[in-house]
Amino acid sequence: VINQLGQTLGKVDHLLETGANDVLVVKPFEGSLDDRERLLPYTDPCVLKVDLEAGEMQVEWDADF
Repeated sequence: VINQLGQTLGKVDHLLETGANDVLVVKPFEGSLDDRERLLPYTDPCVLKVDLEAGEMQVEWDADF
């Protein structure tokens, strides 16, 4: 998972199904920006692009959240 600034936030570990929106659980790995686990909404405003061939997801997400 890479944000709009090109920072690698981690890898999608699993998806949480909530009542409103599904939530991506993104866990760090070697090469990630830091060692924080993040919860990102799986919504159009957040998820900009998914490239299955490259195994990448681009998101609009500030690394401080």
